[in-house]
Amino acid sequence: MGRSKYTEEERTAIAASFINATRELIDESGIDAVSIRKVANKVGCSSAMLYLYFADLDELLTLAAVSYLEDYCKDLVLKVDENEDEESRYYRTWEVFCRHTFRHPLVFKRLFFEGDTSRLDELVKEYYTIYPRQLNNISGSVLKMVLSGDLAARNMTVLEPYAKKLGYSQDKTALLNDVTISYFRTCLERAEPLDDEKDRDALREKFMRGLRFLTHHSTDR
Repeated sequence: MGRSKYTEEERTAIAASFINATRELIDESGIDAVSIRKVANKVGCSSAMLYLYFADLDELLTLAAVSYLEDYCKDLVLKVDENEDEESRYYRTWEVFCRHTFRHPLVFKRLFFEGDTSRLDELVKEYYTIYPRQLNNISGSVLKMVLSGDLAARNMTVLEPYAKKLGYSQDKTALLNDVTISYFRTCLERAEPLDDEKDRDALREKFMRGLRFLTHHSTDR
């Protein structure tokens, strides 16, 4: 990453400055308005220097999008107990996730469903090597979920123990997982025009009702 004349610590700090600048631009103008030139100008360097640290704009946007998970992770640690039963942990995890993702639907749609999702696992782990403190106090299944880029894999971490308790087969669990992710994407897109927190809360409650319906009204277990 970057020029060899810099120490590893310096290279990490430079990469963080680009990611932070990208996050600021997203907050100011939206994710679709970000460009390499705008990020370079905000940092005060040439576009060419940015390419020494990131393969392309897609990679930089993905890393910046991961930063929006920071508050979610903090909330997850506070509200999800590793020792609670499988059902409570599953639904509470989704409730916290929707509360945060519905506030930034375009960012999370791009993170989980658009762009080069084939590298998402790799880029999520790279992000946390740059910002390791964001993983403080996170452990167990929550840590495993946070470090997974693929949304289906993240959900399976908490769905699988609950589905096993419900008596679902592996095939049925995988199908339920796929349907749940598709339903979440639909609700995430419905959150795009919502500016009022009450409207987002109503959408979150609707998603949770749908999630319970999907989970408990499946047949052929």
